[in-house]
This record gives sequence, structure tokens and C-alpha cells, in this order.
Amino acid sequence: MVAALGQAGWDGVVFLPTPTDEGDASKRNELARWRDEALRHSDGVLLWLGDGGHSEPWLFELWGAWQRSSRIVLGVPKEQPVPDSAGRLHIPIARTVAEAVEQSLHMLRPGQPRRAGERSVPLLLWRSPGFAAWYHALRKAGHRLEDAQLEWSYRSRAAGRPPLLWALRPRVFVVGERRHKSGEVVIGRTDVSASVLYYPDDSGDVLDTLVVLVREYRSAVRNRLGFGLMLPGGSAAMASERSHDPRQTAQREVTEETGLHIDPTQFVPVDAGDRQVAASLASYHCHLFRVLLRDDQLRALQEMAASGQSNGANVGERCFVTLRTVRELLASPDLDWSQLGMVLHALDVRSLPPGRRSHRPF
Repeated sequence: MVAALGQAGWDGVVFLPTPTDEGDASKRNELARWRDEALRHSDGVLLWLGDGGHSEPWLFELWGAWQRSSRIVLGVPKEQPVPDSAGRLHIPIARTVAEAVEQSLHMLRPGQPRRAGERSVPLLLWRSPGFAAWYHALRKAGHRLEDAQLEWSYRSRAAGRPPLLWALRPRVFVVGERRHKSGEVVIGRTDVSASVLYYPDDSGDVLDTLVVLVREYRSAVRNRLGFGLMLPGGSAAMASERSHDPRQTAQREVTEETGLHIDPTQFVPVDAGDRQVAASLASYHCHLFRVLLRDDQLRALQEMAASGQSNGANVGERCFVTLRTVRELLASPDLDWSQLGMVLHALDVRSLPPGRRSHRPF
């Protein structure tokens, strides 16, 4: 396998754990520690399970531990069965040495130089726009990444693409406090766009303004309703997109989740609308827009809400349109603080068009 990598022009480093004398416990433990350290600094893990009916037990141990890492290429000889979990996790499978090398190099090219603590960030995460944005902010603040452990990642079916979601446990030197900070987990994803679609009441009272939400089941929801109440929104179509237009993303998400096509010019960026949502846990930002609905658009949304029809980008996404007044949202424990905060910020009386302002502040 190493020879085949060299013949294919691989100019990187290959960590090759070679079993030592199994009767020497100290050597076994030393190899295990070395192997764990090498794995943490690897961009890809190529496992060859079985060779002529024989395989080392520790290879299967590694398979169990690393099959969800998004770094695995699995090589299995043609006469050997492929583990069932490989298909479920969309792991690249090779049946020959040449195929294994090809799959591995496809995942690892092009490479990216990293130094010091950056070396512990695997390539698949390093390519992620969400990680790049987080790391840029960390360095800009003067802090220093000294180590990192990718605990978990969730990617699309295509091997080698940046993960859609990831959980990283970093070790950071906080320069201003002259100390190391570790033990926390950073949840990352691509930045999102959200839109406050609203229709002011004739009274001019902001509390009576209608706001469009979507009701959708999300597994993390913990409220009385049992469903999430959220502003129409979401992330770029692909996790690997390093640049995207937040306004186009907002428009696409509104169309997908409400069934209403709204002209991009109606999406007005909210002042200081690019903010982090949950700084104690998640690193991504939300780009916030507001949309003043026309009469015909309001009627269409009301009809959609009354019909009980669901919308979504795929069969697994079921979004139901619901309209609530700001007064109702303030009284509802089912709307989380981040969503309520975005609604109140977008409808700030100081930023609404003249003639739509209320004399009653929040």
C-alpha cells in the first residue's frame, strides 16, 4: 500500500503502525499511544480489512472507533465481506490496493499547509467555511490554537467534502488572560440566513404586527408545543461553498419553507444583522433580513396556513406556515430566545419606515 502511494505521486506523510512483539506489554502500550497520536494528526485513515482471510484484531478496533470520522477509506479484498455500516455511513470502499490509493488521494488533494496547533485540524474540517470563519476570528482576537480534537462530524454523501456540522474540542491560549482554555466543545456549521416577514397593523402598534413563522419538528426541541417555531431560514445549499449571497440564501429558504416566491429586492438587511446565535456553544452566524409583505403576499400566506399544507426542500423537511402577532410571540414560551430576539430587533421602531412606527415602545 505504501509503495502504491509512492507510485501515485503522494508527497505527504504516511503513518504506518506496525505490530510489535505481542508478548511485550510495554511495547504494545507504546505503539497504541503512538498510533492514537498519529491518527489525531492524520487527514485520512486508510484501513485494509483482511488479506487472504487474515486480519489484525486492532484494525477492526480502529474501524469501530473511526468509521464516523469522515476520514476513512475502507479497503476490503474482493473475497471478504464489506461491513454493513460502511454503506450506511457512505464510506468510500475499495476492493483493490490501487483503488484504495485512488480513493484516498482523491479525498486528500489538494492539501493545505498547517503548522503548530493547526496540524491537529484534519483537512476535511480545515476546508470548511464554517471552521475557517471561526479560526479567523480566533486569530484576529489574538488567541492561539494549540491543539484540537475533532469529536464528531456530519457530512454529505460525497467523501472528502467539508462536513455540514462538526464538533471540535480545541485547546486555546487566551493571550489577554495568559492562560490555556480547554474542555469546551465548539459546534460549527455554515452561516445561515433568516427572514422576518411582517405585516404592520393599521393601528401602528408594533405589538399587533403579524410575523410569519414556520412550525417544524426538530429533534432538539424542548417546549410545550413539541415543534419548533422558527423564522424561515437556513444555510447555503452546499457546506463547501466558501462564498454565497446571504440574500439569495434567505430568498431560497423563504420559497422552500413557505411556498411563497418573494422578489429579492424586498429582503432588507437588518442593521448589525450578522451576529452569532449561541456564543457559548455554536460558532456560526445568522444574517438577518426583514420583508414588508404586500397585501397579496399576506393573503397567500394566510391561505397556506389555513390549508395545513407543508413545505420543504426535501421529503424529510415539513414546514407549516403560521402567523402570530408580536404580542402573541412575547407571551409564548414555545419561541426560543434567539428567534424572539431576531424578531424584536428586526421590528425595532427606530428602523421601520416612516408612517409605520408605534408610539408604544417594547
